[in-house]
Amino acid sequence: MTGQVKDSSGEHHPLFGGPTIALFFAICLIYLAFLKPGIWGVDGNDMLHMSQSLIAKGNFSIPAGAGGIQGPDGQFYSIRYPLLPIFAVPFVWLGTTIGDLLNLPVRYTAASFGLVLNILLTAATAMLVYGLTLELGGQRRGALMAVIGYGFGTTAMVYAREFFAEPLLAFIITLALYLAFGTSRWAHWTAGLLVALAIATKPAGILLGPVLALYFLLRRCSWDRILAPCIGTVVGVGLYLGYNYIRFGSFLKSGQDTSQLGTDGFLMRALGQLISPGSGGGLFWYCPPTILALVGLWVLWQRRQLEFVAIFGIVASFWLLHSGWDFNGWNWGPRFLVPILPALMVTVGLLGKRWRIPLIVLITLGFLANAPTLLTYYQRYFAEVSDQSMALLMQTVSLWSEPSQAPIFNVWAAAGRQLTDAFNTPVQEIISNVGEPPPRGEFTKAELLRIVAVWWWFLPAVGIPIWVGVAIAATMVSIGIWLFRLSWLIGLKPPLKLKSSHIPF
Repeated sequence: MTGQVKDSSGEHHPLFGGPTIALFFAICLIYLAFLKPGIWGVDGNDMLHMSQSLIAKGNFSIPAGAGGIQGPDGQFYSIRYPLLPIFAVPFVWLGTTIGDLLNLPVRYTAASFGLVLNILLTAATAMLVYGLTLELGGQRRGALMAVIGYGFGTTAMVYAREFFAEPLLAFIITLALYLAFGTSRWAHWTAGLLVALAIATKPAGILLGPVLALYFLLRRCSWDRILAPCIGTVVGVGLYLGYNYIRFGSFLKSGQDTSQLGTDGFLMRALGQLISPGSGGGLFWYCPPTILALVGLWVLWQRRQLEFVAIFGIVASFWLLHSGWDFNGWNWGPRFLVPILPALMVTVGLLGKRWRIPLIVLITLGFLANAPTLLTYYQRYFAEVSDQSMALLMQTVSLWSEPSQAPIFNVWAAAGRQLTDAFNTPVQEIISNVGEPPPRGEFTKAELLRIVAVWWWFLPAVGIPIWVGVAIAATMVSIGIWLFRLSWLIGLKPPLKLKSSHIPF
């Protein structure tokens, strides 16, 4: 089966039809209304530098002094991953070109256009959430609620506006599941080969291959289909080893600190990723709709046991893998679990009408928890703590920090302080100081942490009043909401009776 899904009535209809197209543009418009004007943070800037270097020099190097590791060729390389920078090249090139034409800081324009890629990927992933929910027997209204929950009740909304690899990995995994649950040999081969892209996106993507191979084996597929994800895994590992060699002259040197991987503290990290509101954890705090996935997984087991194995396998393997990683950093919620959010929300979409009110409540709570990041950088809070004390910062970025220090309980106040700074700081002052590092011990004076973190805040730099940008953004949001309503109304109509389109092999 390709390009079509079944709803609970058993009828087929196009995946890329009315509701899904409307959902895609709805999410794109709303997210783009709040597009950030720049990237804050080491990871995102590293990958932005990689895209810029691919454009200018044809390699993955980053500027000296940007925190990279020197390779045998004398250039510096990031420890980050290659696929997102490669895919972002046309976006970053366009942003660079427009920045030059408008005499704006290319550092900002290139970053903003690069961020558009993750918005498109997140919106496309939402389409797949809709299609997968129907494929697994969900109702169309349940599928729409799953999409809304994914797009606006979880950290998918936050990381769509960051330049991290997780949105791309989420898209690849969800697409692979969608293709694997079909019947076409072509779709199954493609799902298997997507494993190679998953590994190039981030090494954790290696988990996708074994899960798909097990699913095809239990489904009693032909051996070529079972071997496809195995081949994808081998190809992906080979590509990543080659990437290591290009950077550091060694297949096995990646620059990652593998000493952080171990079993010490495994149980507490496993629990923390779900229930601790600390940095890097708290799936149920930062993504409240996923609480209902506990019920949704049971419903899926009752209906489609083989598909349960695939979805639960992806969810459990990512959770357990990162429970073995002693992570810390300026993370908003469980960043490493972002790739499994679509699968979790698909199971939520399977729940019946009686769960709709609790789901709406949880989506609302999730939106309120993440909403301050639409206008500010969530890193502002970490910067404030850093300015107070490095010892306090190390406590704050720990998974099991004091609840009073957790980002989720401090983001609204920090956002208010950033907005206050923004209204008291002329835009031209920010632009004239672009690239200047903040004074030592005063992270909050960094230019991006003193603005309203949206593209239209910088319009006065090209002679356009801010109110014009606000009007454009409000229009985009209004059209997005209208498209959501249109999707809902289309979903109420009886399904079209179309024949399944199989590609013969």
